[in-house]
Amino acid sequence: MNIIPLSTIFKSTDSSETIQIIGAKRSVREFESGQLLVDQFDKVRCAFLRLNSDPNIELLVDNPYQFQEIKSGGYLGTPLAENQPYLWFPDLPKTRRVNVDNCILSEQPAPVYSLSWDSNNDLSFQIRSLENAVTDGIIWQFDEDFSDDATFSLLPIEAQGYFLWGSHGCINKPADLYRHLIYGAIYDLRYSWPHNKKCFSENEAHALYTVFSGLEKTTGKAIYRYFQQQLVLSLIQRQADDGGWYHGMWTDSAECHYRLHTSGVHLLMDEFQRTGCPQVKASLQKAVAFLSKTTDQLDCGIWFLHDSLELSEQAMNSGPFKWIANKTLGKSVSNMLVLNTHLDTTIAINRYGRITGDNQYQDLVVSALISTRAVLGLRAADWLYQPLFWAIGLTMLPTDKASKLSLPVRAVKRFAADYLIKKLPDIKARFPRLVMPNGYVDRELSLRTWAIDYQTINLMDLARHAYSFPQAFDESILDKAMEFTQSSGLIKRYRDLSPDKRYSVGFWSEALYYRCLAKPDRKYRLWLVDAMLECHDLKFGMSPSLSGTNGEALPFNQQVPAPLMLNPELLMANLSHGQHKELVLVNTSEQPVIVSWQSAQNPALIWYDSQANKVTSTTLIVNSRDWLIGANQE
Repeated sequence: MNIIPLSTIFKSTDSSETIQIIGAKRSVREFESGQLLVDQFDKVRCAFLRLNSDPNIELLVDNPYQFQEIKSGGYLGTPLAENQPYLWFPDLPKTRRVNVDNCILSEQPAPVYSLSWDSNNDLSFQIRSLENAVTDGIIWQFDEDFSDDATFSLLPIEAQGYFLWGSHGCINKPADLYRHLIYGAIYDLRYSWPHNKKCFSENEAHALYTVFSGLEKTTGKAIYRYFQQQLVLSLIQRQADDGGWYHGMWTDSAECHYRLHTSGVHLLMDEFQRTGCPQVKASLQKAVAFLSKTTDQLDCGIWFLHDSLELSEQAMNSGPFKWIANKTLGKSVSNMLVLNTHLDTTIAINRYGRITGDNQYQDLVVSALISTRAVLGLRAADWLYQPLFWAIGLTMLPTDKASKLSLPVRAVKRFAADYLIKKLPDIKARFPRLVMPNGYVDRELSLRTWAIDYQTINLMDLARHAYSFPQAFDESILDKAMEFTQSSGLIKRYRDLSPDKRYSVGFWSEALYYRCLAKPDRKYRLWLVDAMLECHDLKFGMSPSLSGTNGEALPFNQQVPAPLMLNPELLMANLSHGQHKELVLVNTSEQPVIVSWQSAQNPALIWYDSQANKVTSTTLIVNSRDWLIGANQE
């Protein structure tokens, strides 16, 4: 029996590795039956415990505590003796099977087969490990001055739910972080197709960092800053020597998904903009140097690849997708010409140069902008694509609209779904284009796939690109695509898809956030309100950027904290930046709601209702499923 007293977990000082950033430190410790990661933030510490497959392990709580389940998630241990720390167990121990790359193959609650108290009132519980598995636990320790009310009492904004860019899941309370942050690394929630394993995800980490940045600014709670720093430490620790983050979603060769890697770059840039930490900068430099090499040369400029399988035909053939060989625009045969990752990487490398002053990659960015214009400008065979996407567009109608089609048009719709969509990859290979006449923007050129759920992801990335590089491409493409997405009913069509494909409205909210920052048009605010209600109704939660703390959109010194509302029925989009203050309040309930502020509202804000009428009352009332917008006069 291996006995581990909890009081010793935070006392050991020997470590085999230490990672330090401004305000936080991670120590890695080895012991006979496992490993320990300890994150330290001033007087607050968090320990990740990984136990190897010993037959039985006893965890001993060797000081008297009162434990209770709390709304923030997990269990809070209040000491019964003076001068003892508080303990928080955000998640109970889990047993996991992992592969050689530490991808998770399966997990379950660790079986507790014995619970006992001794004569000293010490509590112990014995965990039975599984063969060829590890057992993971996590413990936070707060000093005796800790205020559990301030840290763990949930305000409405903390429990409203937040959408995640990686897994498309939702977090609803602080402890939900540890569904993703497992033994010091960030995982996607999903068991990835086709090998059914949980893999690492910097996409997830970046979304979580942005959410916690917003919650920290609005609530003032230090715990959310600790969460952000844990995410930074986790990325730095997992970074490979070559600067990359590797994932292995599609193969067992730990291929790198550059879209995820780029999210890691954005997260480090967010932290660096805030603190100027040299350790963060060093990791960032390695990550960008790695990213700068993930290119293919087209006739018109460089193209950033989507994943490392695209580096060769042999690697592409090892993946799970069928694909079409072609050399459109002089690209390599194995380059699938995936749009969203190319846009994202261009934005990230340009942002890196802007915030660090390191301009060595500027020619790469210029070349990428030229190739973006060329690919978005492909207009082959309008005579074919016009009727083709009229027919395919019928398949994008929501059920209520589709049911009203005439019988001949419904027959065309069925033909498009059963035949035309399957022929589309071959048509694109013969007549290459991504931007379609009806406003649909396809994800890539050469894969034998169809993914209408990627329309809003493409729009998010096009909106980000237009915000980062105004007029760098023909923005009428973006305007037409957004109009089509809103007016065609495509957002409602996503409801008819399988549950794993309904997430698209979360990215639609992100696209609209960037468009609202770039454009004063009222229509984007109207569409954003619709998207927020749709996200709420489908329980996806608020998109992270709507908190106003996405460092890519707004540098840290331009971010404006959102005021704190006490109404659980109300959602807020914070469109403020710098001296411009703008808030959108949305009532998700079936009853009018009087806005209750924790602090006095900003007197500089002038409020308007959804009919554009000025609100003259000092008491704000948001009608059922309606909204208000407040902005200052600049």
